[in-house]
This record gives sequence, C-alpha cells and structure tokens, in this order.
Amino acid sequence: MVCSKNQAVVSWSASSGALSYKVTAQSTLAVMSICQTAGLRCTLTNLTCGQDYSVQVVAEDDTCSSLPSPAITFHSVPCTPNIGTVILDCFTNSALLDWAYAEGALYYNATAQSSSGHVSTCSSNITNCELSDLQCGQIYDVITVASNYECSSPPSSKLQVESVPCPPEDVVHVLDCSTNTAVVEWQASRGADYYIVQAVGVEEDETSCETMSQSCILADLLCGFTYNISVIAVNDVCNVSKSDTEQMQAVPCIPQLVEAGVVCESGAVAVSWEPSKGALSYTVVAHGRGGYASVCNSNGSTCLLSDLLCGLNYSITVTASDDTCSSTESSAVEINTVPCVPQKVRAEMVCRNDTGVVSWEEGEGVSIYKVQAFGPDGHKSECDTTKSSCKLPNMHCGQLYNLTVTAQDGRCDNSQAHLSLQSVPCKPTSVKASLRCHSNSAAVTWEGASGALLYTAVGVTADGRYRAKCNNTMTFCDLSELQCGQTYNVSVFSQDESCSSLEGNKAYVRTAPCPPQNVVVGAQCGAGSMVVSWSPNPDAQYFHVAAVSNTGARLYCNSTGNSCTINNLPCGQSYNITVLSIRDGCQSKPSAVVETSSAPCIPRNFKGSLDCISNSAWVTWDDSMGATSYFVLARAANGHNSTCTTTSSPCKVQDLNCGTLYTFKVKAINKHCSSIDNATFELETGPCALTSISAMSQCNSDTILVEWKLTAGTPVYVVTAEGDDNSVVTCNSTSTSCVLQNVRCGMHYSVIVATSSDKCSSLRSPPKKIQTAPCVPANVTVVPSCKDAGAKVRWADSLVPTSYRLIATARDGHVATCNTSVNNCSLVDLHCGQLYNLSITARGENCTSYPSSSSFKTVPCAPSDIAVDIDCQTNSAAMSWNKSTGAVEYFSFAQSTNGAALFCNSSNPSCTFKGLECGGLYNFSVTASNSICNSSFSSPLQAGAVPCPPSRVNVRMQRIDRLYWAMISWNKVTCPNVDYLAEISGQIENNPQALMTVSSYWLPRPYFEFPVPCSTAFNITVRAKNSAGIGKPSSLITALTAPCAPQSVMYTGNRQSAVLFWNASVFATSYTVYNVSRGTRVKLCNTTGLSCQLTNFDPNVTIVTASNAVGESNPSQNITGPVTTRRRRDLQFVQFYASLEEDLEIPEVLTLTVSGVSLHVSWTTVTGATEYTLIIEEEQTEGKASKPARVRRVEGDSYTETDLKPQTTYCIRVAAKNAINQSSYSQSKCRNTDALVGS
Repeated sequence: MVCSKNQAVVSWSASSGALSYKVTAQSTLAVMSICQTAGLRCTLTNLTCGQDYSVQVVAEDDTCSSLPSPAITFHSVPCTPNIGTVILDCFTNSALLDWAYAEGALYYNATAQSSSGHVSTCSSNITNCELSDLQCGQIYDVITVASNYECSSPPSSKLQVESVPCPPEDVVHVLDCSTNTAVVEWQASRGADYYIVQAVGVEEDETSCETMSQSCILADLLCGFTYNISVIAVNDVCNVSKSDTEQMQAVPCIPQLVEAGVVCESGAVAVSWEPSKGALSYTVVAHGRGGYASVCNSNGSTCLLSDLLCGLNYSITVTASDDTCSSTESSAVEINTVPCVPQKVRAEMVCRNDTGVVSWEEGEGVSIYKVQAFGPDGHKSECDTTKSSCKLPNMHCGQLYNLTVTAQDGRCDNSQAHLSLQSVPCKPTSVKASLRCHSNSAAVTWEGASGALLYTAVGVTADGRYRAKCNNTMTFCDLSELQCGQTYNVSVFSQDESCSSLEGNKAYVRTAPCPPQNVVVGAQCGAGSMVVSWSPNPDAQYFHVAAVSNTGARLYCNSTGNSCTINNLPCGQSYNITVLSIRDGCQSKPSAVVETSSAPCIPRNFKGSLDCISNSAWVTWDDSMGATSYFVLARAANGHNSTCTTTSSPCKVQDLNCGTLYTFKVKAINKHCSSIDNATFELETGPCALTSISAMSQCNSDTILVEWKLTAGTPVYVVTAEGDDNSVVTCNSTSTSCVLQNVRCGMHYSVIVATSSDKCSSLRSPPKKIQTAPCVPANVTVVPSCKDAGAKVRWADSLVPTSYRLIATARDGHVATCNTSVNNCSLVDLHCGQLYNLSITARGENCTSYPSSSSFKTVPCAPSDIAVDIDCQTNSAAMSWNKSTGAVEYFSFAQSTNGAALFCNSSNPSCTFKGLECGGLYNFSVTASNSICNSSFSSPLQAGAVPCPPSRVNVRMQRIDRLYWAMISWNKVTCPNVDYLAEISGQIENNPQALMTVSSYWLPRPYFEFPVPCSTAFNITVRAKNSAGIGKPSSLITALTAPCAPQSVMYTGNRQSAVLFWNASVFATSYTVYNVSRGTRVKLCNTTGLSCQLTNFDPNVTIVTASNAVGESNPSQNITGPVTTRRRRDLQFVQFYASLEEDLEIPEVLTLTVSGVSLHVSWTTVTGATEYTLIIEEEQTEGKASKPARVRRVEGDSYTETDLKPQTTYCIRVAAKNAINQSSYSQSKCRNTDALVGS
C-alpha cells in the first residue's frame, strides 16, 4: 500500500505468453478498481477508503485471457475521522475529544499542537480519547488520524481548543488604611479574558471584584478581619486558575465604648475601651488646651495617662493599630483632670494677734479650698474658702503647726499641699540681770520659751536715750557697751524666723561709774610736782590717779574731790596720766590718757668757739634728759642779744657785734617746762677795723663781686666767703675789689675782707651776707596719686628759694600748674594715660632758677568698649576691650550676683574666664595697670552664662483630625532650672506676603506641638533660658506640611467620559481622585499632573486630594463643570518640590564690623543663589520684650545697616535664596555698637 495516496501496488510473476496483465480489485461493497500493464506490477488508484479489497490478476495476449489468479485481499487506507466535539476539563487542563467512526480504522491517534510548539497526543481504538498535560493559556489545533496498523488516514480537519488560563502570579496587595480598601495587583496571565479577585475572611466574610486589567480594588472589607486573597484567571470556559493565596489583615476596628476616669490618688487618667477586632495595640491621645498633649500606648484594652497636667479639660481618643494600619480615632471623651496641688503656697503669722494667713495661687476646676492646721499640743484650726487665701485665728504660741491646703472639686479631694507654720513664740519668764563691772556689761538670764529660735534682750536707760541689745539661742546673753553711770530696764523677747513675742518680766541693772572727764594736768616746774584735776562726777565715791613714767615708774594719789597733786617728780621724765572713778569696788574705765612731763634736766659741759668770718659763735653741750629743744642766749653788757634754738648740740649764735664780750646761757626745753638756770660762760668777739664792704652776684652766676674802700698801707686783701654748709671760697686782691669764683647756687654766704689770712685779726671788715640765685630743683621724684588721678611731686629742699612754680604739660595739650613755698606739690585731675613733661623753677628774692626737666606717666585710662562673648559649651567667657594708653597689664573680674568672683590677668586687651556657672548672671569689669597705679574700673557689663541651645531638634508631622501638627522635641541642655521656647516661622503656601511666626510658652519640658497650616514650608528654632537670660536660638530645622486641598476643581466632557483638572497645590508631588459613593474611598486616578481622564464620572461623589512625602491633604469636594476650555498651567510643582530637596549651601559670614551705630557685614557667595536674606536681631535680655528683627533682601555679598541703637548688641544671620529655594541660616555673629559721641 502507498498509504499517503491510498493506492495499492500489485505485483506478480510473469506468465508465459502474456502480453499484458489486467488487475481487478473489488471491495466488499462491490466497488471496482482496475489497472492494466504490460509489466509485472500495477498501481490501483481511486480506492475507497476503509475497504477490504479482493484482488486478482489476469494475463492477456491479443486473443485470450488467462484465468484470474488466486484472489488475495488488502485493506485500503482508513477513512479520515470526523471530529465531533472537544471538551476542556478545567480542573485537569486536558481536552476530551470524540469523533465519528472511520471505515477501515483499527485505532486512532489524536494530536493537539499549540502555537508555541507544544504537542499533546492520545491513541484509542474507540472513537474518543483525552489529550492531557496541556500547557496553560495556550490555543491548540486538534486533529485525528485513523490507522489500521499499516496505514493511517489523512488527518482530520483542525479544531481549535483553548487551554485553562495560567494562574496569576506575583500577587501583591496594598491596604489603604484611611479607607479600609485594598488594591490587589498581579502579573498578567496567559489565556485570561478577565480576572476575579476573591477575599475570603477567616470568619466567613467574603468580598470580591472583577477586572480586565491587572489590578482591582477590594472594597467593603470588614474592619479587623483577616482575609485570604487570591486572583482567578478566567476565560470563556474555565475559572479555576487560582493564584497562590495572600493573607491580609484589614484595618483594625475603631475602639468602642471608650471610657475615662480620674485616678485620684495619682492624678492619672485611666482609659478603657472594648477590644477592637484586628488590633494588636492601641494609642490613646489626650488633647488639652493650649496645645498640651499626652500619648500612651497599650497592648490591652486599658491605658494609664500619667503625665497629664492637672486642672485641665482633656479630649481623649483611642486609635487601634496593627502592624500595618491604624484605625480612625474613636469618639472623643471629655474629662477634667484632678485639681492641681495648690501652688506657691505661703503661710505667715500676723504676729500682733496670733493669726495665721495662708495664701496660694488659684487653680482651674477647684470648687473650694480647705485649710487645716494641727499643732503638737493637739490644737486644731481650720478654714474654708473659694478665694486664694484664708485666715487661721487664735493659734497657740510656740507651736509648729502642720498645714494642709486641699483643692477640692467634689470628685478628687486629695490634691493637697503640705507646709508648716510656726506660731508666735511664747514670752520668756524669770528675767534676771547682773552687772559685770570689769567689762561694764550686764549678764542677763531667763527661762526658755516654747517656739523660740532666738532670744533678744534689750536694755533701755531710764531716760530712753541709750539702748543695748544682745541675741542668743541659749537662755542667756550679755548686754555689752553699756553707757556708764546709767540704770537700765532689761526686757527679753522670744523670736522665731517671723515673729517676736511679747516682752517678759523686766529686770534692772546699774552700770559702772563713768571715767572722769576733762582731765587736766598742771605742771609746777619749779616745785617738781604736777596737779591733776577733772570734772565733778557724783556717781563716784572717790577717784584714783595714776602717773606712769617712760622708765616704768608709777606714782599714785587718791582724792574724793576734783583734783590731786603728785610731788617729787624727777627731772627729764615723761608721764601718762589716767584717772579712775570708783563706786562700791567697781571702777570705771580709765579716763583718756593725758601726756605730760617733768622739767628737763640741766645741760652740762657746755662751751663755745668763735667763727670770725661770720662773726658768730658755735656753742656745744651734752644732751639733757627730757629735753625736746635747746635755747642758747648770748647777752652783751651794752644790751645786745643774740640767740639760737636747736633740737640738739651744737648751735650757731649769729650776728654778734665786733669787739664785744658776750655771756652765754644754755636752757633745755620740753613741751611743759624748761630747765632751771645753770652756770654761764663768756666769749669776746674780735674788733673790725676795716670799713663796711659791698657784695653783689648776678642771677645764675657762679661769682660774687666784693668791693671795699682802700686802706693805706695795706698791700694785699684776702676776701673770704663762708656758706651755709661751712664751705669757704677766697680770693686775693691788691685793689678795692675781688671776684669770688665758683660760688654755689642756692647758698647764703657771709663775706669778710681781711688784710691777712687770720680771719680774727683786728684788720678785718664786718661780715657781709649775700645769697646766690636758687639752684635748679634737683632730686625730683613723682609719686602717682592713684585715687585722685594726680601726682605728688617732691624735690630737694633749699634755703634760698622763697617759692616754686611747677608746670606739667601732657601730650594731649593739657597743662597743670602749681605754685608753692615748700619743696613739694600735689597735682590733681590729670588726664589719664598721658606722658607729662614736668618743669620746676625756684624763685629767690631777686632771681629765678633755670627749670628742671623730667617726665612722668599718669594713671592708665579705664578700659572702654567692653565686649563679652560667652561660650555656653565650655562655660567660658571671652572678654575684650579697647587698649588703654599707658597700660602694661590688665586685671579683669567677673562677679556673679551671689558674690562669687572669677579673676583673669592679661597683658593684652582680652582675657578668657573659665568655670562660669551655667545660669549665673555676671558683672564683667576690667582695670588697667601701669605697674604702679590701677585705673578706675570700667563700667560693668552684665552678661549671663545663658544655656546653650539644644543640639538636637527633631520635628515629626502628626495628623490629628483635619490638621497637621508639628511635634517638636529636643534634647535637654546641661544647665539648672532651664525653660525652653520653641519658635516656628514660615510662609503659608510659599507666599512672602503670608508670613507665619508662632512661639510656644516658656516651659521646662523638652517638647511642644504646633498646628501648622497646609502647604507651608517652615523653620524651627528652640531657645533655652534660665536666670542668666535667654540663650541663642538653635540651628534652623526646615520642615514642610502636607499640601492644601487642590482648588478650582473643574471638568470637561460628560459623565460617561470626562477630564477632571485642578489648580496646583503648593508642595504637592501627586494627586489622587477618589470615588466616595459607598462611604469608602475607591481610587480612580493617581497622577503627578494636574488632570485625570475618567469614565462613569459623578462629580457629586468624587473628591481630589494632593499628597507629598508628609501626607495627604484634606479632600477638595467642590467640583464645577462641565466647562468648555481648560486653563493652561505652566508651573510644574513636581519639579518645584524636587528642587526643595537640593539645598543651597549656607553662606559664611566673612566680616562684621562696627562704625558708630552702623554695622557692615559681608559673606561668601553661594552658587545658584539670586539673592540673600539678612536677619538683624537685637540681642534679647531677660525682663525686656523682644524687639522685631530687621529683615533685609540683598542681591550682592555685603550690606550696611544704619540707624542702630548705640551701645547695643546686634546679631546677624544670612541665608542664600533663589526663586524656589532658600538655604538654612548661617551661625549667628554678634557685635556691640559704639556709644554716641558726647554721651
């Protein structure tokens, strides 16, 4: 058989004589097929398929035919089967195939082939079979072939069958926590016409959605349910291709039956609720007035809010959460917290009427205050009030009462403040007083009184003129410094810290007599005695006089009157005289000491010698005991006297007459007496034969011209001049004049002319006295007078000058002068820090000296322009000032208000103090020194060691209801008693005309919350303050809120097909359109643009929101339309927001200089910046309202600000800016402006 052609090839052996052969095949249906050939084989064509044929061959020649050969049979090719139906088994992904019986078929082969080449086959000896192991999502061509084991029929016509769709893969779900809907997404499945998403709850809830795309929104989820999510790929035949199951937890249910109750004992609020389905944890938020908020978390159905502020109304909500979502807030529960413990409670006694007054600050939510006082003696006093103070009457003396002030609200009555109050102390008893004569004090004793911390004894004289007081914590004290001769009434008072008791019983004491007054000593020099007298004193019984000499000898006398005489005083003694008043063995203090002395002893061994040049006599003697000076008298018989006085031997008696006999007497003298007369001695002066002479000297010359009359017979004259210091100058001459050379300035000279070198010969002139010109003042010393900005000038003394003139000229032109007759002068009110040139001239009777020349420096000027920069990190202060002229060293100090001081020395005009106490307020001052004098201290500059700003400031945006709150927190700074102020500023919707500046209260806690408008970029700083003042702001933290709802939402088209569009929302990065028809939000569109194409659009149930990284805006629901045109929007806010992340560099301040009341600042330029924002702030000080900052926009890299306040600290910050961005501000730099000229 030729199976492919359904032909049979018949062959045979040759027959003798045959010319041709005829082959005849007859089927069982009598269908004939014949072929003829001359050969030995022949092909039978046009066979009927599926038939059994009987074939015979007949040999033929031209005339006859042979008998047919024996018949043999064969089978034609089976007929082609006709496929009936193909049924796809969805569960096994196999095709059940049947067909009509094909004639001649003994069995069948079925084949299915996909377009990708996959083949599945099956064989059967009946008319159906199953094509198994089909690949999913394929379209197969199915054929059937019949076979009889020898041949197969031609294939049947093709029949297409579609296999089961492939199961969806990569199924993911995203739960929208705000709407409790889930978006399910997957990869497309081959063979799927559409998809069914099923969410089957573990607890029998089920929801689903159908879609032809690769995502679907599952709405109608029940809160708190756990769902198994699967996606089924569906075609026209099968819906069994299910994906792997994903488990999803729906949003937890909103907590119900929220209740809140106050725990009176602790002041906390206990919150409870019914457990929410699906919740793993709960967050309880309590919102109070003024932004106060508290949060607690719990895994159960209760939570304790332990940090709520007392006396406030809070709104409490509960949110349920799992690992993914949080429910919306529960219904709010309002509750008032416990009343605050009364604050600033004070108690004090009204001492005069034993009443205690208790006061406090009024608190919120208090209906009544109850005050109770319990004394240790069992006494109780109480009062009630609705006000802020209360009186406790009739309190017992000397009791320490325990006070309780209770704020009551009718619910929790345990908000109590406790304190103590000491009542007025009881009065002392058994008061006694006794005199201590030796100290003229009184010892006072008494019995102790209850409640007394201190006792005060008071003694008052009968006339009330004198009072004495002493204190002690014991039951005794001494009244000292009592007035003599008085009787004191003594009372004792008990005292505590606040009150004094009534006085106890009185005692009386008489003091010692007063010492004698007006003591006078009369010396009786001739008798060798003294008379001591005093004023009468009737309080004394008698008086005792004591005289103590310089040798220690003591002499006494007693008297009941007003005088007493001490005899037999030795010469040359000094005495200290005191007198005592005595009564009943108690003596007064000694009277004031009166000094006196006896007569000095007589001088001994006196003698004299002549000085013929000056015609004077030198007298010497031995010192006399008790003498303070000596008097020498030379008396001539003709009555001429000459004297000299001196404090010691010798003494020169001058101006004696020539040729005269003198009697000399020497007396010793002291303050009270002179010695008695003693022996005398005589001296005779030489004669003067020559006539009188003349002597002249030119001013500032070293010569003296001496002239005389010529005497006959005298060949040579000798001129001799003797000075004050006994120096001698001579010259010789044969004429009537002579010039004395090398005479000295400032001298008195006695000049004589003699005919020989014997100055005492009779041929001599009387002495002629002459004085030379004053010398230039020498040995000039200048001692600065540091206190009065002056100087004390002193120079060597001289006998000649009658006056001196001093001129001091400073480099700045200041001139100070002084005229004096002594060798010293004081200059005052000199200019500080100057070098003065000093000139002194001496004036005599006729001449003036040349000026002396010297210089000196005055006290340095007080340093000025003090500046202090306190480094809060190191607790150090860098102090600087202007250099003081003439200063070589500076002494600076910083004194705190508690008296502690820090010191710093430096040779430069700056110094650094270390170890400042954070929170301390210091007065800084400095003095300049030139090693001799210190200048006055500079005006103190007060500066506080203010706390540093927090180093870490964090901000987190929290959505509460429809608002976003900036939850700001920071680290606490290391410093005592610190409060914090958070400040937030920004531009609402990036509009420079809509500025926002808000600050918190000063609070000790390290966090605060601000509600911030939508679409607002804002800056946050935090300051710290304490008693030292307000610190600098922290580094700027920049943050952003969620965008505002899109505005001007409109649409074009109709409800079947519409384009929705809106205006851009500032800082939005994407927009979402929702359908809210069934109470849940179903996302219709999400885009970064400003429009969406929608189908089946209903503006009444459609909302649009704007989003960024912070969160999602409130919905925009006012949609208008249809409109005919769309407006063009040029601003791409996506790009705008992206650029916000690309921060500009922070400019660095290069210079900050002061000129008067102007500041000049320059900074580095920043790439990409088109302008700079400059903030000029007056430094804030404690107790003063902050001044608004000056804000300047500058296009260059420098700026000068004028018209600032003098002597004021200003701080500068700079930020770079362009059209869409602004950098953070630079570190603040500060400078002081100058003082106004003339101020």
